[in-house]
Amino acid sequence: MSLSSSALWRIHFSRRWPIELTIPDDPILPPAERTLLCASLRQFQLGEGSDGCNLLRFARTFAARIGDADLPEAVAGLIAEEQRHSRWLALVLRTHGEPLLRRHWVDGVFRLLRRTVGFGLEVAVLVSAEVVAVPYYSAVARVSTLPSLRAICARILEDEAFHLQFQAHNLSLVVRDHFGLRHALHRALQLVIGLVVWQQHGRLLRAGGYSLASFCQECDALLLEVQRKSYASRLPCQFDSASAS
Repeated sequence: MSLSSSALWRIHFSRRWPIELTIPDDPILPPAERTLLCASLRQFQLGEGSDGCNLLRFARTFAARIGDADLPEAVAGLIAEEQRHSRWLALVLRTHGEPLLRRHWVDGVFRLLRRTVGFGLEVAVLVSAEVVAVPYYSAVARVSTLPSLRAICARILEDEAFHLQFQAHNLSLVVRDHFGLRHALHRALQLVIGLVVWQQHGRLLRAGGYSLASFCQECDALLLEVQRKSYASRLPCQFDSASAS
């Protein structure tokens, strides 16, 4: 009996979860690097740490409507990985004497958007957040001299590659009609989110080799790839059948 795409993703997350990251010891954080990185990292650490309760609630309602019993558990696996990213970043920040943020207006806006919409729009917002994470953590890895942070960025980027594929699967479930219009609106949302991220983190992104144009272009290209895969709607089976067998 063949497994559904959501079942393959459920298995994928369950098999990746035991693969913990060994975080190496760090030297003292140079003052210039502390100034460049830490305030920015605090924002991303806060954003990665969402409890995901609204997403899970929306996923359960949506899964019951379409008859996809494996979807909520797969979504729970995604949330768990994002929370683990937050814990890793928190460990580095605390190790170097940096306080964690309890709240930030950008994170508050994201949470408000995701709390007041259904599964489809919440997935769209999450896709945009994960898209901007790719150039962001790439920039952090280029800028930082800390072994711990470079290892964390490498693992987060590895995880995000899978997360974007999983979100392509989710988009394929929710985008059934007016495909072109919905994708155009998603690209507009992505641009707005990218501009907000640049306004907040542009100094770090520039230090990591991005201009505003190249940052927005990379984000748009990543989103287009997710949209292409969601349209094909076969990617999860192609990608994960070997690891799930």
